[in-house]
Amino acid sequence: MAQIKAIYNSKIVCPVCNSNIEYTKVRSKTIRLIKQDSDFCPYYEGENPLLYEAVICPECGYGAHVTTFSKINRYDKVKVSKNITSKWHKRSFVGERTIDQALEAFKIVLLNLNTMESLKSETAKICMRIAWLYRYKEDSENEKKFLEYALQNYKDAYSEEDLTEEGKLDEYTCLYIIGELYKRLELYEESTQWLSRLIMSYADPQQKPKISQRLIETTRDLYQEVKDIVAATKEEH
Repeated sequence: MAQIKAIYNSKIVCPVCNSNIEYTKVRSKTIRLIKQDSDFCPYYEGENPLLYEAVICPECGYGAHVTTFSKINRYDKVKVSKNITSKWHKRSFVGERTIDQALEAFKIVLLNLNTMESLKSETAKICMRIAWLYRYKEDSENEKKFLEYALQNYKDAYSEEDLTEEGKLDEYTCLYIIGELYKRLELYEESTQWLSRLIMSYADPQQKPKISQRLIETTRDLYQEVKDIVAATKEEH
């Protein structure tokens, strides 16, 4: 029997220029998650679907996360046409992607989000993915830079956005990620402040049902880990 290829091309209409375009996906039945880091960075056996989440129109340069590609309003279409398409050189992003090609695609998505002045939660999500790609490359300097961008955008999202909307990042996961990112950036006091807010929320009977058991357990473990780091650091000095 012929081996089924892990990746294949699918068709979609670009909502900005109305071109029929192709983008590459990974077959769901070939996806095998091996492990995840504490900030949800995934590791796969075989083809990594994360590399293909950034969808770019080769004709006009519009780019978005695969889940939001078709969701763009008419005002943002004008911004993309004016600021991105006018400078775009046509090129294709279909087919197998290296980490560097994925980085290029995600940075085009980030450029689009900044041009459209999109939701901070969406910008944070893309910055996280860029940081993870640098982590795969063991490029800690650039990883740190994009974790910092992600952190700032998650904090803005937490204070400015309605995180109760269906299908969006919820406020409790957002609290956890902020605490986790502070820890990764070795800002331990800030990390414990944000994690303790989540633990306090769980103590509130009205909020408790909205927080998953797994999230609160992970948060408590992380909180203790940060506390231990701080205690060990104090002993050294």
